[in-house]
Amino acid sequence: MGMRAYMFINASRGQSLALTKAIRDVPGVRAADPITGDYDVVASIEAVDLAELRAILAGVQEIAGVLKTTTCMVLAD
Repeated sequence: MGMRAYMFINASRGQSLALTKAIRDVPGVRAADPITGDYDVVASIEAVDLAELRAILAGVQEIAGVLKTTTCMVLAD
């Protein structure tokens, strides 16, 4: 494992459950769950390097219903 990150996702209204299922299918996403609060979904991501991380983020961002994402890198193992 090279790097880990958490991705916080805002979904279109009423789409968080379906969006969560779609996000779980993106390679590199280890888990995704609907949540309460400022974001609708949180996803745990693992990548071997920055290039793979960018590809995973792009895979999530291109899913219909994703309005906005915020990604937080894990700094310690």
